[in-house]
Amino acid sequence: MKTTASSTDVNRKRWSSTDDEWRGYRRDNRDRVIFDERARRLCSLVLPMSPGCRLVDVGCGTGVLTRELARHARVDDILGVDGVDAGATFPVILHELESDAPLPLPDGAFDVVLCLETIEHVHRTNALVRELRRIMKPGGYGIFSVPRIDGFLSIAMLLAGFQPPAVECSTTRRYGSPQPGGRVSGHVSNFTKRAFRELLEDEGLRITGFNQVGMYSSWSFAYGGAAPRWTKLGLWAFSRLPWKQDDMMFRVERRR
Repeated sequence: MKTTASSTDVNRKRWSSTDDEWRGYRRDNRDRVIFDERARRLCSLVLPMSPGCRLVDVGCGTGVLTRELARHARVDDILGVDGVDAGATFPVILHELESDAPLPLPDGAFDVVLCLETIEHVHRTNALVRELRRIMKPGGYGIFSVPRIDGFLSIAMLLAGFQPPAVECSTTRRYGSPQPGGRVSGHVSNFTKRAFRELLEDEGLRITGFNQVGMYSSWSFAYGGAAPRWTKLGLWAFSRLPWKQDDMMFRVERRR
């Protein structure tokens, strides 16, 4: 009997990859890190902290974006949690985020809690958000980001009969996509802005900041010079439309 990959297997394979083109940054030919617009908008939600504060990134991956946000928060004490070791340069606790086990971290231990492009990779979204709140110190804050499925691109693709980007029905192949040979994202939970806001509020969090961004910058980083210039120009212009947004970012704090 042939077995198929689970969403956990897909996520482990993807995030242990050396390919970092969809993570909010890329490296130039001198190995310098260049951040895309998604990363810059995440940084705009960061609040500077006082000395001695601690930051944790749940789903930290390579940790490059973690360090950039920590720099903006003025935090040097950084910890990561992830299901794979992707080479972060700070301590990382390996933990399967889809498991029933709580995060191996104490209550209220962190002033800044990050969870970026991770919640959509798990089925048990309430449990994960509840854990993120638990480890957040009262008076601290969290920054969470997920793709949104109510952006114009997703709606237009549905109307055209295609499967929207990263809304998948298989862990082995991108069925129904204009690019069926593309890499499976591993997304298993999908959110509108309203749905994610309600999830955060249900789990005892108050939203204090919001930002969003189109996919253009991620596409341009991933494809680099491979795409024709007119295609890049068209995608850039399309991403400027105020209702053409694909990723959403929330800054939250614990409700008293």
